[in-house]
Amino acid sequence: MKLKTIVLGVTLITSSIFASEFVNYSSLAKGIKAEYKKAGNYASTEDVKKAISSKDWIVADVRTLEEWSGAYIKGSVRIGRQAPEKALENFVLDDKGNFIKNNIIVVCNSASRASIEAETFKKMGFKNVKIYDLYSWIDECNPVVTKYTVKKDKGGTGLKFGNFYAEHCKK
Repeated sequence: MKLKTIVLGVTLITSSIFASEFVNYSSLAKGIKAEYKKAGNYASTEDVKKAISSKDWIVADVRTLEEWSGAYIKGSVRIGRQAPEKALENFVLDDKGNFIKNNIIVVCNSASRASIEAETFKKMGFKNVKIYDLYSWIDECNPVVTKYTVKKDKGGTGLKFGNFYAEHCKK
């Protein structure tokens, strides 16, 4: 009985020591976003528009397939959250493994996930890494594209879905 109590006590003390070093997701994302803003690496809507039409930039969306299907920026690519590093290779490297697009703007709803993924992309060798939130794009009355249809999702074709705007932009 005493041995169990001692083991339990040691376990609780040890776990509380390690838990004090743990940084939760919200705090981590908030801190990284603040660093990006301070360093001038929080993209503006104009930055995103220029990047979409640039041959040196890629606008990569790290949201889930369901989020992406609901609304995305035309010209951006979805790399998702599961192994985005591997998915990104398809868009930024040539057949020999050389960068063809070495600048990236990472997008998600609020830029929280984008900020965390951006840290990985920096380490992968991207020259410029910025983050951006889809909410700003929508709030500034820019169109989003959707893949939802009344029939089975066929990439937005068939019914020729077009651009959609936030309600406050329809005035």
